[in-house]
Order: sequence, then structure tokens, then C-alpha cells
Amino acid sequence: MADLLGHLQPPFLLAVAWMFIVAEAGTLIGVVLPGTSVLVALGYFSHLGLLPFGASIAVAASAAVAGTHLGYFQGRRRRDAVSLHRLADRFAPEAWRRGRRMVERRGVWAVVTGQWFGSARTLVPRLSGWAGMPYRTFASATVPTASAWAATLVTLSRYLAPEAIEQVTGHLAVAGLLLVLIVVAVVYARHRARGPEEESPPPFSASA
Repeated sequence: MADLLGHLQPPFLLAVAWMFIVAEAGTLIGVVLPGTSVLVALGYFSHLGLLPFGASIAVAASAAVAGTHLGYFQGRRRRDAVSLHRLADRFAPEAWRRGRRMVERRGVWAVVTGQWFGSARTLVPRLSGWAGMPYRTFASATVPTASAWAATLVTLSRYLAPEAIEQVTGHLAVAGLLLVLIVVAVVYARHRARGPEEESPPPFSASA
């Protein structure tokens, strides 16, 4: 594998990695994209000398921040809409509204915590924009957190066993997905049993 990748130019490898990392947080298909695996690969390739370590860190951090911003602004466009996405109306719409209220209550902590879990990394930025979280509040949380997440995984993968890092991050990704599925199932069951509840007004100010 190293011999094969050695024939590829570092700018090409870094560009592909950047697109994958952005897509994980910035698009809904990011739920199934291997964002953490890309970071592990960047660290491992820098260990092999195929990629510059500093450039790998810069690409990973900038892509992580760009991805969360893309997700936030997509959610922000739905701020006055009833649902986060038209597909959300077809599957447990009340669960999405409860997710929005969770972000409203937790604010910055939801953004910071969500960065470290696979599915939440894709959904929380959108929920933050949809909930009307001011951009300054969102950026103050996501820029340092996304940068630290990316830099940490690349660095650990360079100096420690990549297989161990990927196994740990894989467990976090599965845990995040299971958590989302459990929350959706519980909320859906409660919604069916108790009926719809009135939605409380968002606590965020309208100004960005």
C-alpha cells in the first residue's frame, strides 16, 4: 500500500482527504462516511513519510471546521421551517424537534461534545443552525473543538499504533449512531403514547 501511495502526489492525497472530512460533517451522507479513518490515514501516511505532518494537521483541521460550518449554514437556512429536512417529516419528526430543543438547552456544550461522536458530528451543526444558535456562539465552540479533534487524531495516529486509534474511534462512531437510534426510538414511542407536545420557543436570540 505504501508503495502504491508513494506514486501519488501529496497535494492530491491531501485534497481527497480534505473533501472526505468536509463531507462527513457537511453533508447528511456523512453519517456513513469514514471521517475518523481518513484522519488516522493522514497520521499514518505522515509517519511513513508520504505526507508532511504539518500539512496533514492543517488540512485535517481546516476541513473539520469547514464541514461543521457547512452543516450549520444548511441548518440555518431551515431556521423558520417546521422540520430540519423534508425527509425528516417522514421519519419521527418529533424526534428531530426534540433534538433541536436539546441543542437549544445545551448550547455550546452540545457542539463541543458532538464533535467527538460520528453521527453527532454530522447532525449537531445542522440542529444548531436550525435552532437559531447565533453564528458567533457556534463558531466559538466549533472552531477550536473541530481543530483539536482533527489534530489529536492525526497526531496520535502518527506516533501510536494506527490500528488502536482507529479501533477506539470506530467504537465512538458506533456509540454515537446507537445513541441517536436509541433516542429516536424512545422519543417516537413516547410521542405515540402521549401525543404531540407543543414546541417551546427557542432561547437563542435572532441575531447572529
